[in-house]
Amino acid sequence: PSPSSQYPPGGNSTDGFEEYVPSRGNCEDGDGGGGGGNGVPCPSADLRKICDKYDNEGSFRECLEACEPSFCCIHDALSPPAPNSNYLAPNCNEDVNCAQYSYCYIAWWKLADTVGPAIYLRLEQTDDFYDVNADEIEGDQTGDPFYQQFMLHHFNDVDEIIEAGTDNNGDFKASTIFDNPDFW
Repeated sequence: PSPSSQYPPGGNSTDGFEEYVPSRGNCEDGDGGGGGGNGVPCPSADLRKICDKYDNEGSFRECLEACEPSFCCIHDALSPPAPNSNYLAPNCNEDVNCAQYSYCYIAWWKLADTVGPAIYLRLEQTDDFYDVNADEIEGDQTGDPFYQQFMLHHFNDVDEIIEAGTDNNGDFKASTIFDNPDFW
């Protein structure tokens, strides 16, 4: 028999590309939704549509929200229990469910496409897909668990960064780190 052009069998073809169907893949929810070994849950069934800039249902805001559980899949910050590790942004890139989030590349690319350090995000564009206003994420967002992970994933020894970025009042100031070329 000749090989099938569809992978996985029964997948849908859109614009010449074979659609990946998460329900046919190896997605593990663990017992009680614990994820695939490192806590990454199975993605939303409509992840492809909401992360597709050219789909009518595409939305950067919805894509980013759906992809947040997988951010740890795309970086390699040193994770506990290693000494001097990053316990605030540990990586999970060996989780079996990471591959299920491949459609998130557009969100991770856009977050990495900044003008300078991580506190200077530029998400606005002139099309309907990028529906997050810059003022929503402007400045120090380390109080938000996702943006804390996003900003701190660049560092292995997070204690060093916290110490260097904490002022005399005990407040962490992200600009102290991200405006300092020594930390780039």
